[in-house]
Amino acid sequence: MGDAKSAQERLDAENAMDLSPELKGARAAYFDALDDGEQVEEKKFTYAWTLIHQKSREDMRAGIQLLEELSASKGVQRDALYYQATAQYRLEQYMDSRKSLQQLLALDPTNRQALDMKALVESVLQREGAIGLAVFSSAAVAVAALAGVLLKARR
Repeated sequence: MGDAKSAQERLDAENAMDLSPELKGARAAYFDALDDGEQVEEKKFTYAWTLIHQKSREDMRAGIQLLEELSASKGVQRDALYYQATAQYRLEQYMDSRKSLQQLLALDPTNRQALDMKALVESVLQREGAIGLAVFSSAAVAVAALAGVLLKARR
């Protein structure tokens, strides 16, 4: 079982980082690698990692896309899936995050960071499920009360 608190602490530390100055360099290095064909996977990963640590949701989504592409590569598959899951979590894409973590844990069932992150995602999904159930229950009570009032008014 994972530790949601540890995962949240790691995410908070990463969120506090300002990597905007590094973004330009990582992007240039990636496109240079594409041109010369050297270290493309490594530079792509660095660029994706830098993108997912930006404040812009658009940058984060672009980073997730690159990480999804990298998740098929054996060399960086575990890291790509983990950082993909953390970015999805930050974007509140909890079901996608859970899926990425399940893929990672299928490869590496004892990965402590993935287990912790999965516990955090599961706790959010449980909390959201409870909130959704409460909202649904309240709406059902309101509909029943309205139906009762309308039936009474018809008599």
